[in-house]
Amino acid sequence: MISAATDFFSNRMYGRQYQSLFERMAATITKEYIDQLHIHIEKYGCPPTFNDILSRVSALTNELKLKATWIREDYREGSGYRSVKLTTGCKRIIKSSVEQYLTQSKILSSIRLQQMPGI
Repeated sequence: MISAATDFFSNRMYGRQYQSLFERMAATITKEYIDQLHIHIEKYGCPPTFNDILSRVSALTNELKLKATWIREDYREGSGYRSVKLTTGCKRIIKSSVEQYLTQSKILSSIRLQQMPGI
């Protein structure tokens, strides 16, 4: 009996592991969006417009929400119940990722505008 319980708990994934997995996924996705900023600046020589940045933020948020939903549903199937801590953690990670993207876009835009000759 003890070995069966040990096997059950050793193969079980907990909410913290799912949250860690989502955090790594969010970091990778956010890095891809930041890389697209670099590519846009290299290609066009100027930072993206405000509307373009807002549309990218919206796309980033939607993509992260879809991944968070997938992670939460996968956890629910494995455990049989929802985790409020996992949901809260995913929301915190999404907020942090969007803030990181906005900070990077602001920094890149200000650096690029400083490098441009005076208008």
